[in-house]
Amino acid sequence: MTGLIVNKDQAPDVDSICDLFDPKWKGRVDMLSELRDSVPMTLKCMGIDPDEATTEQWLDAVDKLGQAADSGQIRRFTGNDYIRDLSSGDVAFVLGWSGDAVQLQKDNPDIQFVMPKEGCMLWSTSMEIPAGAPNPQAAEAFMNFVYDPKVQADIAEWVNYVTPVKGVKEILAKRDPALAKNQLIFPSQSFTKNCTFEPVLDGDQGDQVTKAFNAVVNG
Repeated sequence: MTGLIVNKDQAPDVDSICDLFDPKWKGRVDMLSELRDSVPMTLKCMGIDPDEATTEQWLDAVDKLGQAADSGQIRRFTGNDYIRDLSSGDVAFVLGWSGDAVQLQKDNPDIQFVMPKEGCMLWSTSMEIPAGAPNPQAAEAFMNFVYDPKVQADIAEWVNYVTPVKGVKEILAKRDPALAKNQLIFPSQSFTKNCTFEPVLDGDQGDQVTKAFNAVVNG
């Protein structure tokens, strides 16, 4: 999930994507360099459903990000090296990924994942076997291994991201009941009610938005 990672000691009331654009936090926020996170979340701040957005609205959201970057509102666009910025206190909150929030919280309990009132972005990472791979049987065996509930429980306990494998929650309930109740690993429908899946942009729309966003990120 993509939402807000907040240092509650510095920004106790932050609960909206639009807080990233609030002049109160000028220079104290990071945005993601991932288009499919930062631009749709900006659309949500603008009251626009990313699934229904027109090309013009996508480009308007990119412009909003560009203006925030030019004004110094956004400290920088990052991958998950925002971890360093949060740990050092250079930023008060960021647009970030839920699993990182859990890891950061182990060192600083004040750092928490906050579900924006506008909702989050939902996404998944897939395993794929390239055509012509020299040993697809080994790849398939590894995939089966990773999807074994016992193995997946170990992975979920380590990375703290949503798991797609049935039976993991029951395993973790015996091992660590608090982890089994963690909404960042096993989110309820009510927790993610306003969330949307990362959209796929293709064709001319994808080209236009990607080019515009890359220009903003790369200055």
